[in-house]
Amino acid sequence: MSFDDVVELLDRTQVVAVVTTRASGQPIATPIWSVVVDGVPYLRSAFGAGSWWYRHVLADRPVAVAMGDGTVAERDRDAALELPREPVTAAHVPADDAVQVRIDEELLRKYAHAQRSSVDAMLSDEARACTLRIDGPAPTR
Repeated sequence: MSFDDVVELLDRTQVVAVVTTRASGQPIATPIWSVVVDGVPYLRSAFGAGSWWYRHVLADRPVAVAMGDGTVAERDRDAALELPREPVTAAHVPADDAVQVRIDEELLRKYAHAQRSSVDAMLSDEARACTLRIDGPAPTR
């Protein structure tokens, strides 16, 4: 697998499973929406900075994308951990970054079929402040 495979998955899949790591080192899968703008993948925390998966990422714990249908994590987080994973890194995108408008537009397009309240949560100021750009894995030393 390659980072290009991750970008393709995040672009075409409605729900992805992001695997973060608890303080104990135990992995946990979280179902999340994703968008790709100009070939760059993004995630947002619809529930803001208090969302534990988002805090795990900001704590610089290992992050990976489960390479399969992330809806499995909605039903069974442990089953999502059985999917192959591709390690990634994430970088915070400031709320006032110009790409935020494009991310909003892509969220509206990709999730036009979704419940409006869910889309609105992803477009909120709180979620916008919790936008992450997903990059390839960290270089090994």
